[in-house]
Amino acid sequence: MNHSRYHRLSRLAGLVLFAAACSDDGAPAQSNGVETFAAPPELSPDADGVYRLEYGPRPVTLDGVRYCMRTYNGLVPGPTIRVRAGTNRRLRIDLRNGFTRVDGREVSGMEGREAPTCHDFNLTNLHFHGGHVRPDLAAADPANPCTGDGCGPDGRFYGDNVLLTVAQGRSARYRWDLDEDGVHHEGTDWYHPHTHGSTAIQVVNGVAGALIVEGPLDAEPTVAATRERVMVINEIPLRHETTMPLREGDACNENNLSIDNFLSVTEGMPMLVNGRVKPRLITAPGQVERWRMVYAGTPDEMAMKLYVGSDANCTSYNPLRLVQMVQYARDGITMPRYYRNDAVWVSPGYRVDSFVKMPTAPQTLCLVGRRPRDLAGSVIAIVEVRADAPAATSTQLPPESALAAHAPPVTWMGNVDGAMTQVSCESVTRVHQRVGLLMQPIAAPSTAMMSRGGTCIPSESHTPPATPVCQCPAPNINCRNYEARRARGYRSDRVGVVGRSERWEVVAFDGHPFHIHINPFLVCPNDSNKEPNFAHWRDTFWVQADDRVRPIMMNFRGFTGRFVTHCHKLNHEDEGMMELTELCAESDRECQCQRTDAMGRCVSQAGCQADDRQCEFAAIATASYPLPPPPNPGLCR
Repeated sequence: MNHSRYHRLSRLAGLVLFAAACSDDGAPAQSNGVETFAAPPELSPDADGVYRLEYGPRPVTLDGVRYCMRTYNGLVPGPTIRVRAGTNRRLRIDLRNGFTRVDGREVSGMEGREAPTCHDFNLTNLHFHGGHVRPDLAAADPANPCTGDGCGPDGRFYGDNVLLTVAQGRSARYRWDLDEDGVHHEGTDWYHPHTHGSTAIQVVNGVAGALIVEGPLDAEPTVAATRERVMVINEIPLRHETTMPLREGDACNENNLSIDNFLSVTEGMPMLVNGRVKPRLITAPGQVERWRMVYAGTPDEMAMKLYVGSDANCTSYNPLRLVQMVQYARDGITMPRYYRNDAVWVSPGYRVDSFVKMPTAPQTLCLVGRRPRDLAGSVIAIVEVRADAPAATSTQLPPESALAAHAPPVTWMGNVDGAMTQVSCESVTRVHQRVGLLMQPIAAPSTAMMSRGGTCIPSESHTPPATPVCQCPAPNINCRNYEARRARGYRSDRVGVVGRSERWEVVAFDGHPFHIHINPFLVCPNDSNKEPNFAHWRDTFWVQADDRVRPIMMNFRGFTGRFVTHCHKLNHEDEGMMELTELCAESDRECQCQRTDAMGRCVSQAGCQADDRQCEFAAIATASYPLPPPPNPGLCR
């Protein structure tokens, strides 16, 4: 397959581009002295301490137009859940699926150029993106059993179980024990659905919300004095050819959803901040603001800059005058130092926490985002620095040392290859596992396979066609497709052992955000010009061909169980660019081994079934990357 478009976009995503002026593609917002920015409402627990979410169709007005959207509790984005500082915190959430019928839709591989699969867009579940909690079921607690509809087996609550599907009219009861493996790191996380095949369409409808975990950092006086703003940034396909606004007088129900076509999630689309297009923020001169930014968009990367505007409505701005956003946390984890860059660069799934010190003189600032399909840039938000704004709560940046004291260490004592050692990016050099995002060679496209994202009936007949032995399915990780592996009955695709530390290499043919659930990873020092290039912790990280190899360190703490690693371009995930990963106990051979060979040695669950020749080729291709696999006449006839 020709992936030149993917490669071109990934290269352009990293460019820092300047423009002398930026004109909006819509009417400019008028400055009438009113702040139009509004934080998402915070969800309050009920009398039993339970947060309740309902996934269902509700009418929503966006940019002055009425739509029928999939939502959480009728809001776009969903409400913010805030967990206060403490220990032994248990977050209880009941999720109800308010839909009543099946909505079978084609999910088309590689933006409609590969064979489609069929998924029910009305199935859902819930994922704690950034959470270090149990991946399957919460710990058994006789004093707190799960009762009623939506419980897991043995009277247990569900953990961060993305393999669970919540059918129409059903519920799921979740309990996330934040501090079971030590006090959970503080920071900006988020929650969203994660049912394979329907994740992208639900998230681009706005079915996602911020999940803020507070901790000691928030009590630092200089941090507490700043003005906090929660910003959930969505890409919503309001202008796609398949998006249908509600007509006057139309009711909103599951039969007339406005955004219900998979291909709409693959196109460039408007940026919304907390459900608003170009909201206006009003702030005092010199005010230090704390911006918690959740990039709940897909599929585009974006570089954001804060320019000095030439007018009150940001119809133009000065490309040489910028206000810096001082980044102190990525992916909800405090970094060991400030990261100062002209741009805040994000890929789908990222969270960035920054301090912004406003100019001391009244003026207008323009938050501009540039994406691969929007190189001129679009104004995302307008900031008015005004003398008549409420008095500044703080005019000094928190000292870097105060924040660094709350950053998790970048070295630890761990079990590497069976021996306890001091683990760091420098001390462990052996590569234990490799992740290849969208590896070549890829099967050639067939026009007969091309799809426009139409309706279908979910059934086993819609599994991907068999991939020729010496080709890679599209899309893939390590030359393997998630659904194809499930069709063959593989228990998992990648295996780790709890208590061990490993060095991984992540590579990409073009460009993709790599994300892993449950356990964050340490990003090693690198030469990135758009992200922190010192050691720091993440759960989502962009990798592109120009980067060659990105080394990361895994520390498998706390929990056994199955979860996923995947590309966080959610359309790629739904197309099969995902792996089922399992962490096993040291002594659990059944978990680690799918069988033993003739010599009695463990054949890993991540390995190949005896008759799976395509899997054998995938292993060879992964080992030889970036070079082509060596000729193998016995395998590739």
